[in-house]
Amino acid sequence: MLRMTPLMAVVLVLLPSAGSSQTSASPRVWTVAGREVLRIRVTVGDLTPDKRVDLYDGRLTEILSNVERPIGVADITMRQAGKAMALLVCDELLVTVLPEDAAANKTTVEKLARIWLSNLRKSVPLLSPRVNRQGA
Repeated sequence: MLRMTPLMAVVLVLLPSAGSSQTSASPRVWTVAGREVLRIRVTVGDLTPDKRVDLYDGRLTEILSNVERPIGVADITMRQAGKAMALLVCDELLVTVLPEDAAANKTTVEKLARIWLSNLRKSVPLLSPRVNRQGA
């Protein structure tokens, strides 16, 4: 009998099972500050494109609520996460670029992550708080 460590259990819960993704009939565009950041084309596990966009909206709102300074381009980074790439804002997970996303876009995970990273760097700083240096 195979014994499962707590870490293995967490990974199994977080990773979609093989064959659980499918191309969605209706891709969903996620916009930030009026700019198209990414287009979700696949359902992963029970996360449809609509649910994934809602998840990203919630994460971004939480990050912006917790950061008490302007967010710059350098605060938006990319990190390898197994076969996926994690896009972080101020070291907090915002978006995970999955192999299924890359396949649906006919590219690699890294190339797609770099495109989405670039788009995030152009839009997220527009939402962060700014200091009014000119007075009321």
